[in-house]
Amino acid sequence: MNKFSFLIPLIVMMVFASSCSDESTTLPDPPVRELSINEEEIANSANNFTFDLMTRIESENPDENYFISSFSISTVLSMLMNGANEPVQEEFIETLGLSGMSPEAINESYLSLVKYIYGLDPSVTLNVANSNWYSHNFTIQDEFANILQTYYEAEIFARDFGKSATLGDLNKWVENETNGKIKNILDAIKPDNVMFLINAIYFKANWTNQFDPDKTTDLPFLLKNNQSIDVPTMVSEVKHWRSYDSNLNAQIIEIPYGNENYAFTIIMPDEVSEIDDIVSRIDVTSLNNVLADSSTFVNDLYLPKFQLDFKADLKELLVSMGMPLRGLDNLFVETTPLEIDEVIHQSFLEVNEEGSEAAAATVVGIAPTSLPPSTWINQPFVFLIRERNSGTILFSGKLLDPS
Repeated sequence: MNKFSFLIPLIVMMVFASSCSDESTTLPDPPVRELSINEEEIANSANNFTFDLMTRIESENPDENYFISSFSISTVLSMLMNGANEPVQEEFIETLGLSGMSPEAINESYLSLVKYIYGLDPSVTLNVANSNWYSHNFTIQDEFANILQTYYEAEIFARDFGKSATLGDLNKWVENETNGKIKNILDAIKPDNVMFLINAIYFKANWTNQFDPDKTTDLPFLLKNNQSIDVPTMVSEVKHWRSYDSNLNAQIIEIPYGNENYAFTIIMPDEVSEIDDIVSRIDVTSLNNVLADSSTFVNDLYLPKFQLDFKADLKELLVSMGMPLRGLDNLFVETTPLEIDEVIHQSFLEVNEEGSEAAAATVVGIAPTSLPPSTWINQPFVFLIRERNSGTILFSGKLLDPS
């Protein structure tokens, strides 16, 4: 099974890579090298895409927890870009924040960055898998398939979308690639669906210095409304980094994983009331500069122990960011006009004394646009049997459960 590993923005405030190091560590140094210009462009755009996406999610869900892998989403859009016609490709590129780069440069840079990051920390389990599922009634374009396999190491499946087993196989693929953390990402394959592009991500890493489970205790946590609740809180003397961003009026705390090349990065504003707009004010360049100047501490650190689950259709949100819906002319040999039907994103995160486990998956569904919409009777209904000319009703009934 072809798959690759990639560094991803795993939590709300995870940055592309830890910029801090400490010479006293006894762990092997990661094989760090300078990024190429295109690789750096990909990395920076992924981070900017992260905060833009977060800002829009917050505007729709201001009082809810959420957890996303924006890299999973941008990876799927990058794959789909290769199936669009040339003008529409530019719209995908602009949405991803990569204006000025060609599709070929984007594909090549993703692949080279993947290969580089794969070996940064052997103690971290980090996997990204891609796949393409398409209706066996269509013929996938050879060039599109080759790009997915060459640069995204995607598996490609031609399946009968009318069989229930296909939905089970697709969901099982996602579940397997996320170590069982993302289940049943699709509720159904719609009658109009002709293709799904999927990205699945799984991450598991131990803290460089783990928390002592015996010290975990209930401690106060201040809510946005200034009320306080008691939550399970981990506490131990662990190595971490602290800095302060005067533009954000926020503390920045980084807790390292493994050989310290990955980190859990927290941005905590001075005033709890500022949490609503802090994401929209984050500037990736200045944030990186602040992180580079952080100080090392080895003392008691208090961190809530928590778990998050999130699932949403992000289609309309991504459209508001510039994602095109149509112009997908290079997916199939057939000339049926197509459009993006849905963008389902599902994620999981657990933070505990040992470290963090996270998973996410993104599914983009493609459907025809030129055909009349299918009529799908998929909920309880009242029915009649009647003679149409006279309007005489011969039979009537109500169906609640077809089984």
